[in-house]
Amino acid sequence: MSEIINNRQQRVEIMKSLIRQLHSGVAEEQIKHQLETMLDEADYSDIFLMEVQLVQEGIPAESIQQLCDTHTRVLKKHLDLQETPDTTPGHPVHTFVQENRELNKTTGQIRLLMKKLETLPDEQDATPQVREIQSQLNNLMDVDKHYRRKEYLLFPFFEKNNLPGPPMVMWGKHDEAREILKQTIAGLQEVESMTAAEAKAYNLFTVTPAVEAVDDMIYKEEKIMFPTALNLLTEQDWYEIYLQSDEYGYCLYDPQFEWRPEGGVHTEVGKPAAKGGRIQMPTGNFSLEELIGVFSTLPFDLTFVDKDDTVRYFSPGKERVFDRSRAILGRKVQYCHPPKSVHIVNQIVKDFKAGKQDRARFWINMGGRLVYICYYAVRDAQGAYMGTLEVTQDLTEVRSLEGERRLLAYDE
Repeated sequence: MSEIINNRQQRVEIMKSLIRQLHSGVAEEQIKHQLETMLDEADYSDIFLMEVQLVQEGIPAESIQQLCDTHTRVLKKHLDLQETPDTTPGHPVHTFVQENRELNKTTGQIRLLMKKLETLPDEQDATPQVREIQSQLNNLMDVDKHYRRKEYLLFPFFEKNNLPGPPMVMWGKHDEAREILKQTIAGLQEVESMTAAEAKAYNLFTVTPAVEAVDDMIYKEEKIMFPTALNLLTEQDWYEIYLQSDEYGYCLYDPQFEWRPEGGVHTEVGKPAAKGGRIQMPTGNFSLEELIGVFSTLPFDLTFVDKDDTVRYFSPGKERVFDRSRAILGRKVQYCHPPKSVHIVNQIVKDFKAGKQDRARFWINMGGRLVYICYYAVRDAQGAYMGTLEVTQDLTEVRSLEGERRLLAYDE
């Protein structure tokens, strides 16, 4: 029957129909048989287009996320034919792929340690072996930097091309992988000793899913996301990603290559649009250079989102609490947060726009630091909503102050 499927959209429509059947509870094996019979011509771009259209047709990204692993397994025969993208050293995709190779080595080492653990008698103390696995899991947690570069640098270009659905699905899978890694590591940190029997059970229920989550994401990146991105983005787009990648760091790999587009650089990224002159404000004025300097010196982080929910500015502090990059400028604020917290963002913005609230405050403990986050409604002289200002500050040092300091004494 595959001979009659003579165009891409027909293949996509069939896949959408079958994925909808999976969503309604039809057995995976039955769907797999139909796909393998009918879709010999399917490739990564068909799968990507399928996800885009399913989101556009109203299936929640969370539902597609739940089926993501299933339909990847179903289509594995076809995805296996897609080669890993081959790009020039230094190109962002080359860096992503090299990081994946290091991640593969780490997951392979964990699997080897788990296999050795299986040979131990159940009653034997397996604490040394468990600590080795824990050490490798700590290395694996470095994948967070890999994911954040995708989320904040690569995904915005999909959104600019009206393709937000698949990145939203993938971001959700990132969160799943990060969460299970965090839980697994935290659980091991609390254990003082463990018998081989206990370790085997722990590996089965927590370590194995954590390792599989990372390996599965690597497969989806190299078979679907990166090939699609290479067709979608321009060389200038990739250069902007390249210039900002250092801000997030790299995962188990340090690229030593300088990369520039073959056609050269057409624009300067991040340069002020104008110089000189004074910016007049109600209580004084600044030169552009002074204003940049002041906002760079503020001891807290500022991010401004306009009335249309678009990120327009963030302060370039030296020690930011949360990562920011120029890639978020012009991006809808909803796409700057993981899917599980978007409803909170929407609620705050909705209440600010309706005039019900003017401030929303949060404080969290993060790595031993007290972080204070406050959102303010920005309004004009008549009270009309102009946007939201996010202010984030590390209050750890302030909270620890005691007594008074009335004499000049510089901090070391």
